[in-house]
Amino acid sequence: MQTWAIRHPELATGLGLPLHRRNGTAQLEHVARTWDERIDRLLAIRQLEDDWDGQGAPAPAVDVVDSALVLALLLRHDGVVPPTGVVQGVGGEVRFDWQSPDTYVEVEVTGPYAADAFIHVPGQPLRHIALRATGADEAAA
Repeated sequence: MQTWAIRHPELATGLGLPLHRRNGTAQLEHVARTWDERIDRLLAIRQLEDDWDGQGAPAPAVDVVDSALVLALLLRHDGVVPPTGVVQGVGGEVRFDWQSPDTYVEVEVTGPYAADAFIHVPGQPLRHIALRATGADEAAA
């Protein structure tokens, strides 16, 4: 069994992902509703077929989308603000992005429990972090 190698709030802070503040029922409901929309989007991506764009793009493999779903649920559980967007890529990947005036973070799920994160802060070099799977035995250690 494989799982995400990083399954703690350190993932959010390491990638510079924004955390939501738990200061009010209305805001919590908005965050929950937005995460629900992002998860629904992932479920819709899971139903795509090859040539979904009319240009011959492959549909993301089910195990890639399932890995993105698990990652989304972990991020949601860790209090991360929902991504600005969730889209399928023309190479079979699934992308999450968080955009703000001072930071842009993209997490591209490219395979089962494999992703690349790109963090751009204006005036700084682009950072890349590879997120890779670990076996069940390694995760328990």
